[in-house]
Amino acid sequence: MRRRLAAALGLILAGLAGTGPAAAQEFADSGDSGLFGIFDEVRTGGSFSVQSDYDSGFILRGELIFRSFVPPFDNYLANTLLRPRVHVGGNLATGGDDQVSQVFAGLTWNFPVFRDLFVEATFGLTLHDGPLESPGGGLDLGCELLFRESIGIGVNLGQHWRVLAAADHSSHANLICDGGNSGITHAGMFVGYRF
Repeated sequence: MRRRLAAALGLILAGLAGTGPAAAQEFADSGDSGLFGIFDEVRTGGSFSVQSDYDSGFILRGELIFRSFVPPFDNYLANTLLRPRVHVGGNLATGGDDQVSQVFAGLTWNFPVFRDLFVEATFGLTLHDGPLESPGGGLDLGCELLFRESIGIGVNLGQHWRVLAAADHSSHANLICDGGNSGITHAGMFVGYRF
């Protein structure tokens, strides 16, 4: 069984590694220099908590994504792994007793699947204003600085617009500090505009 899985994974990786110029085209910049030559995309949308132990109401998100600082490669794997974009953003909670707002920053990896379909993954850090301890069984986040990661699937709607469904999770992973680690998890929809 393991040999079959390893062989299948090897075939997939070999196929992806050999995609050549077509893969580079998926990652190539649109020809525009972005906003001020630095920014690649602005994104907004909203999400809700998917946890039963807290409710921050509707959560507004804004995000600014910088252009990749690495030029495109002629290899799909190199493009997906070695060309992340830096992102900065924030979540603003609008209701509920356990409102948790955040500011965050990190790296965004883009994985084109078909012409207009893509998968996205991020990893970074976040600061929040939620409770560090909760004796009543609510959120128990442990420390103000947390790891933050997300995964999403999106569709490009022409050259500039895109729509993305994504989920994000923040916690200290028992590495940054001691104490509770209930984490924060959201799911939502977002609209992006690429410059």
